[in-house]
Amino acid sequence: MIIVSDSSPLVALSIVGMLHLIERLYGELRIPEAVLEEVTVSGKPSSRELEAFLENKTQAVRNRIAADMLGSAIGKGEAEAIILALETNASAVMIDDRKARRYARMRELPVTGTVGLLIQAKSRGLVENIYPLIYKMERSGIRLSPRIVEIALREAGEKPPHP
Repeated sequence: MIIVSDSSPLVALSIVGMLHLIERLYGELRIPEAVLEEVTVSGKPSSRELEAFLENKTQAVRNRIAADMLGSAIGKGEAEAIILALETNASAVMIDDRKARRYARMRELPVTGTVGLLIQAKSRGLVENIYPLIYKMERSGIRLSPRIVEIALREAGEKPPHP
């Protein structure tokens, strides 16, 4: 199976040391060139780790016109991820941005995100709990919808610790 990812899930998973989950769950990760450029900018969180992890996982988008047109509506990395997922018949595309997820679904692509991947990992026994990972992401500046976190914890059978 192949999964194509946008930059934000890669950064979030890198921050919590869980990049390995992508290939454990999907087998093969591919990213478009725009995503590599976004995540390896010097000074960005985890840029060195991501550069090493993403070596040999980059693939150019063939349909530049479609990517550029879609990129005018959503981010360049998200647009290229959607087009690359279509071109490679990927099993899923991993995107966190709500608007980009809608565009992917309109093209009938299975969509997951950072939190969805963590839920899958827990259901397969690859992580014990997702709450500590979500908490670390939030403490590191990753913005997650409280509603999404609540739903995710419910699906994972977890409750946040009470203060």
